[in-house]
Amino acid sequence: MNRLMHIVALLAVILLCANCSTTRKLEADAVPMGYTELQNYYVSNTVSVKQPFRHVFTTEEEFSRYFGEAATMSPNGQATVVNWGTQYVLAVINPSTDRATRMYPVSVLQNGDAIIFNYKVEKGEKQSYTTTPYVAVVLDKPVSQQQYTFYYNEK
Repeated sequence: MNRLMHIVALLAVILLCANCSTTRKLEADAVPMGYTELQNYYVSNTVSVKQPFRHVFTTEEEFSRYFGEAATMSPNGQATVVNWGTQYVLAVINPSTDRATRMYPVSVLQNGDAIIFNYKVEKGEKQSYTTTPYVAVVLDKPVSQQQYTFYYNEK
């Protein structure tokens, strides 16, 4: 049993390294895509993830199962508007944590049928409560029916 666990772990590391190598090659010739950072939302308290959850949301119904609008008193307190007919959302939801955690987009790149979402995670001090950090961007849907492969990279 112990040997089987070592083999599975080794295969996981190999796949992870292969994916990183593939993404680096794709990024070399990729072009930047325009995006809007999703703001003033929160991850629903019914959502629980054990590892980063990376997903492409194409409908408001599916998105609403994971996110709710956060009313804030700031000058820009409005939630980012998503036109589900012409846009979709790329999101990464991390497991809940008691550390102050900020996630933000670094870039969104395209290379043919590959879309690469690069994001950053900054972890801070311990808090007396837990939060579920996330990062999400709104992208325009392509006019063609081309299928895309999505890659997510924590930088």
